[in-house]
Amino acid sequence: MSPGSWVRNRPWWARWPWNAMSAVVLLTLVAGALVWLLRPEDTSCATGVDRVGSGPEAQCVGITDGSYHFGDGTKETGENLDQVSELIHEENASIERASKEQGGPSYVAIVYLMPLIPRPGDTNTPDSVRHEVQGAYTAQYEANHSDKYGDSPKIKLLLANSGSTDEQRAAALDRIRERIGPEHIVAVAGLGTSTDATEKMTRTITASEADGGLQLAATGSVLTADTLSKVKGLVRVAPTNSDEAAAAAALLQRKPFADKRVLVIQDSRPDDQYTRTLGEAFLKAIPKKRLAGNVEEYDSSQEGVASAFKTRMSNLCAAEPDVVYFAGRGVDLPRFLAPLKDRPCTDRQLVVLTGDDASQSAQASGFDQIKETLRSGNVRLLYTGLAHQGAWEQRKDAYPGWAVQSFREKGAYRSEFSEETLDDGQAIMGHDAVLTAVSGVRLAARASEANGRVTGSQTIQIWKSLHGVESVKGASGLISLSNDGSPARKAVPVIEIAPDGTVRTLDVSASSGTPLTEADLS
Repeated sequence: MSPGSWVRNRPWWARWPWNAMSAVVLLTLVAGALVWLLRPEDTSCATGVDRVGSGPEAQCVGITDGSYHFGDGTKETGENLDQVSELIHEENASIERASKEQGGPSYVAIVYLMPLIPRPGDTNTPDSVRHEVQGAYTAQYEANHSDKYGDSPKIKLLLANSGSTDEQRAAALDRIRERIGPEHIVAVAGLGTSTDATEKMTRTITASEADGGLQLAATGSVLTADTLSKVKGLVRVAPTNSDEAAAAAALLQRKPFADKRVLVIQDSRPDDQYTRTLGEAFLKAIPKKRLAGNVEEYDSSQEGVASAFKTRMSNLCAAEPDVVYFAGRGVDLPRFLAPLKDRPCTDRQLVVLTGDDASQSAQASGFDQIKETLRSGNVRLLYTGLAHQGAWEQRKDAYPGWAVQSFREKGAYRSEFSEETLDDGQAIMGHDAVLTAVSGVRLAARASEANGRVTGSQTIQIWKSLHGVESVKGASGLISLSNDGSPARKAVPVIEIAPDGTVRTLDVSASSGTPLTEADLS
């Protein structure tokens, strides 16, 4: 053996097992890296909640018992629902503990579904969303901790974010579908605003399982479009647009408006049922001889809305109206009112009258423009609202029952949300949507032949019984459901926004001019 050659080369048959093992290790590492690189993105936000969509449109949608707090992480909405979500979670946990102690389910669940994370430009604001969910929780708490509305079954309240796209709404409904059995879900409340997308979503909620639906009862909180009366299984606690328009027309028949000329401004956006049916209903309700000129249209789905309004000022003055009926969304009100301050005819007072969506103007960007016009433009701003605390004193007979007490001092709402305002009416409407669902569920349970067990289908069936003496005594007024699911002669407060931004109830009207009272039920 020569020097330096004392290390003997091992034969191939002695070396190959180690080479093979190295190759296996290498292949395993490569495969692991590929799996890691190619793995699907984790879209889970929480149990029952998934991130759906891409870019700025992406949202966490789905269903939670309150343990997950919906928010987009921004200053405006990141913590918007934290407090009320925790309260709902605590109440739900209490219901579950009591159920286990009794040895079986003694509760049903109602899902509060709506777009919980509003985007810039949406008709809802973070404040209005928060208020609506707070009202829903208040109804749940009252239903479980008093005998004012019966006592069985107990009520769990689940929160669901529907998002803002078709993909997100479909994903949210899929998550609800998965929880119907485990959570004993019988109804869905809230539902958002009157749009084509809301109608499509609600039809899926109420449709039979054989037709691909969830077969759950549905209770709309602020749905007012008349077209939604065609959705079977849906009831509304808000007056319809026809009722609002008729109430507005009734107001204009009385002093000091009885001889005033009216110009209609109409949003022609094709997918917004609220604005379309509001304008149509008002034109049917107001005598044609009262109209000043032709209807002035704009399209909020297009750009340049503010510029369009600015260019209409000369024609508006030429028509010489005393009243403008604004059949548009509250988000567009600042754009319309801003140029009124500099219109050529400021010497002539102008009353702007609009629908309930104006209730959220105080929370929307541009409200300072509204106040500036009201201060210096010789303009008054009125709207037909869905609910306002000032109405309770004006027509006490139209607001009987315990529900109003929940929002007064020391009531369940004020106990938890003492710093919140009721001016936008959203808390009251969210409360009444859940209260109506509770009333239907408990009435169905009393009539059930299956030991009080209730299904979504049974709850849909019972809707038609909630009228007359079985009317729901809501904080927004008596809710006596017609066969089409809308409340008959629902109270409509007429509200004025003052130049300093405060609001007050001027009157309480209805489709017939007089709201339903308890005396009418006997």
